[in-house]
Amino acid sequence: MIKEIETCVQEKVDVIRQMKMIAIAKFIIPFCLAGAAVVFFWFAGPEVYAKYATVFSIYSFVPLFGLETAIPKGLSLGIHPAALISFLLYTDAVLSMFLVWNLDYAKKIPHIGKLVERTEESGEKTIKKYKWLKRMGFIGLVVIVIIPFQYTGSVAGSIVGRIIGMTPLMTWLAVIIGCVTRSTMWTLISIGVLSFF
Repeated sequence: MIKEIETCVQEKVDVIRQMKMIAIAKFIIPFCLAGAAVVFFWFAGPEVYAKYATVFSIYSFVPLFGLETAIPKGLSLGIHPAALISFLLYTDAVLSMFLVWNLDYAKKIPHIGKLVERTEESGEKTIKKYKWLKRMGFIGLVVIVIIPFQYTGSVAGSIVGRIIGMTPLMTWLAVIIGCVTRSTMWTLISIGVLSFF
């Protein structure tokens, strides 16, 4: 009887230990992927690194229309459109991966946590306002990510997907599809506008 209890307790301890290891991996993997990109561009040379760092800075830190500003800048710097779309998609994929896995941790990060909470509140308001979003689920989330407004994109899509109860994988896939569609559309529009002028 005591052996059975010890075995049962040991199995539960092992399960908890495994869950903690998975949680740590989910926290670390996005940072490793982001670090790998930085190292890759660092070894590509200072000129390439500077171009992509400029695009990343504009995309990440321009509060309104970051994507719409970053794409023309990237094209004017001579970045190939496919490389630009791939870079922006990679950036969004890593950020979305972190958020769908670690939304609760993201709220605790100084300064960023308040932004995540505001985005979550905005997402809840959006769901209440647009009830079709919850009914449409995956497709609705893709549409939300594509729409070029302040509280859309990979961050809002990741948070809204988790709020409406989608699994992390489905949320991440919807965000990826929305981001690649949005980046491709804006790149094609930018190429057309730049070639016109």
